[in-house]
Amino acid sequence: MADYSFPGDVEIGEITIVSHGGEVFNITEMYLECNIYQSIFKHYLECEIAIHDALNINHEIKGNVDSAIASGFRGGEVLIVQYRERTDPSQDAKVPFKRHMFGIYEVSDRTRQNENSETYIISAISFEAFQTIPQKISRTYGAKGGAKVSQMITSVVSEFVLTQQMLDTLSSSNVSKNLVIDETSGIDTFTIPNLSVDKTIDYLSREADSSDHYPLYTFYEDSNGYNFRNIAKLVSEPEVMDTFFYYPSNYQDAKNTEELEASDEKKIISYDMIKDSNILENTKNGLFQSRTIGVDILRKKTTERKFEYIKEKDKFSTLNGSRFNVEVVGDPVLNVKYTTFGHDNDSFFNNDNTVMPKKDFGIGNRKQSYFHQIFNNVMQVSIPGDSSKNVGELIYLIFFLNNDIEANKYQIDKTLSGRYLITKVRQKITDDLFTTIMECSKDTNLI
Repeated sequence: MADYSFPGDVEIGEITIVSHGGEVFNITEMYLECNIYQSIFKHYLECEIAIHDALNINHEIKGNVDSAIASGFRGGEVLIVQYRERTDPSQDAKVPFKRHMFGIYEVSDRTRQNENSETYIISAISFEAFQTIPQKISRTYGAKGGAKVSQMITSVVSEFVLTQQMLDTLSSSNVSKNLVIDETSGIDTFTIPNLSVDKTIDYLSREADSSDHYPLYTFYEDSNGYNFRNIAKLVSEPEVMDTFFYYPSNYQDAKNTEELEASDEKKIISYDMIKDSNILENTKNGLFQSRTIGVDILRKKTTERKFEYIKEKDKFSTLNGSRFNVEVVGDPVLNVKYTTFGHDNDSFFNNDNTVMPKKDFGIGNRKQSYFHQIFNNVMQVSIPGDSSKNVGELIYLIFFLNNDIEANKYQIDKTLSGRYLITKVRQKITDDLFTTIMECSKDTNLI
């Protein structure tokens, strides 16, 4: 590979498969396309690699006759992927490699190309998933006086995901992973009834509350490790990681635009609007107004909580500083939930020394509204390969108006431009091109 580099140039350090028997297959020269996926809504990284195989690796992976173990891919093989964008050799500081360890769970789309080779797709997931999927949790968290949900999440991850054995396994392959936890508010007790590890984490995430009582917690993995983050906190971060520009084809016709010209690695290659604002859907989904009826079976009473966006909108963290100005008549969304809210202040229930959830069941209305506000507009953006991009980061996207109206030329398009939250990342690597495809969300347009 030549030393010359340009935006989208890639350097592959290693793509290796390790079988159950310890056989090592270097497929760096065999891959056609490698895709690594992140999502702010998924617990693990995933990977897909298209292979052009002339070595018949599937046959070379040995079985064991004595143990009646079949040969070939059977799931659980280790896949190591190491890559980075190629930097200018004249620069002293090089971009560090991203190195991931996956477990293979499927081989699909096998096609015979000729007598000597075939193509197929290898699908893999972070190796920790093979450890968590078979396990179930049956226990009470916060049994002795209660605990914060953030403490419970830390306990689950330490015991079932990033165990010491798993950390040692990752370290032996030169892979490291961090754990970032946003603190929650309130003291709770939860009994987990034989749920899987991932369902336990999802349940605790839904029950988590924040100090301002406008929570939206999610658990996900990025290229640095695992995260339990409050999206409301991510949105309110003052720092924007990067700014990217999209220039219309006639942008160069302008005079004195050099000061707005970005370097090539900061230019958007293409974009697609996946979801635009839809006021009817937002109404039906509870963004503007909803009502929850809490049913207390033990007290034989009901309690209502009504949410009106117009009254609470200033309490929501926003990406672009503006909010919706919509009033809705009636109850477009009606929820009915069992609740024990207030039992902690009732001497009758306190006599049994049971810790009850103390948060208001009306928080669900706010979460419902806030989710649809933050994900009101969704855009997919392609940029030259950038291995540092992670879900949960804020970026600024600038689009210039693309029309022939003289007064509009070279003006910023305020309907598309603004601060965005990255919700999905796809690192797409082929033999000669590295592209980062991001799915980004924002609430409203610029003012």
